[in-house]
Amino acid sequence: MTENVNTSDMMRILDRIEKLEGEKAEIAADMKAVWAEASSKGFTKELRKAYSIRKMKPDERAVLGVYVQALGLFD
Repeated sequence: MTENVNTSDMMRILDRIEKLEGEKAEIAADMKAVWAEASSKGFTKELRKAYSIRKMKPDERAVLGVYVQALGLFD
């Protein structure tokens, strides 16, 4: 089966993907540097836990809150 391929569209999309991959690599390097800074200040373990909680959706955080309260973890 032969289809007409719009090469200019394909190249434009490929260029965008490559640009985003480059930006992703830069962001990953920045994140690594920030986590290294946190580690140097002794924040790593607690900060990673706080970060994972903040990334949760509100309903997931609510369920976690219910479990924490039911288990009396902060009493």
